[in-house]
Amino acid sequence: MKKQKILVSVFIFIVFSSQIYSQRANSNSTNQVELETILKKCAEYCNKIENSALYFVCSERIKEEIVINPEFELGTIKVFAEKERNEYVYDYQLIKKGNDIKESRTLVEENGEKKKEKDAPLKTKRFFSLRSVFGPVGLLRKEFQESYDYKLSKEDKIEGRKAYVIEAIPKKSLEEKPNYGKLWVDKEDFSVLKIEIAQDSLVDYESYVEELKKKGVRPVFTTVHYYRIEKKGIRFPSKTVFMEVYSYMGKRSQLSRTVVEYTDYKFFTVEYEVKY
Repeated sequence: MKKQKILVSVFIFIVFSSQIYSQRANSNSTNQVELETILKKCAEYCNKIENSALYFVCSERIKEEIVINPEFELGTIKVFAEKERNEYVYDYQLIKKGNDIKESRTLVEENGEKKKEKDAPLKTKRFFSLRSVFGPVGLLRKEFQESYDYKLSKEDKIEGRKAYVIEAIPKKSLEEKPNYGKLWVDKEDFSVLKIEIAQDSLVDYESYVEELKKKGVRPVFTTVHYYRIEKKGIRFPSKTVFMEVYSYMGKRSQLSRTVVEYTDYKFFTVEYEVKY
């Protein structure tokens, strides 16, 4: 099985500003009225993100573990003991002014070795995520909500905060589809606390699955983004977890895991720009 970075959770402001989904059926039900109220409040939250000037830096620590040359044979997933482990530390910076957004990284450490590589690329081999602070916008922005169906699920708690759980699914297949899945929305301020990405919305997923079907292998990918850092009513990424698991004839094995942690935030600008 080739090692290639084909699984991408791309939270890009421009990409996400193209579609979303909302459930309008049975609009007289109490559940539907509550859902539409939540969606309205979430749209207001997304509007705040979109229309804010942002300038912040933080530490981005990435740990990845990848099984070397796995094979599928005789009803089992044969996984060699050898694993590749990498750890990268970046100084991450994002500046947004108006519609201009600039994201940059400086690599400061790689597998324990000190570095100083400005404008460094992400070196992860199985997963990457871009501009994740804008993740909620692509799923809940007012202009996109007609393109999605939403389902209000059970309520949950994240670090003691009560949250609505909303599932978002595009109404139709789109060539440049955005990531979609489940969102945990804070019941007090309607900010997004967590996003769990549906695996079939990952970039190149469909072509990758077709290749695996020929071998009788079923992929199970988990991608979760957490937003636990709050500043002036906007939530910023705190952690992302990606796991790559494969099921073969009823048996499952984990072939890769990537954990990204965002810490030591320094905020220089977080200002809401009122539009007249």
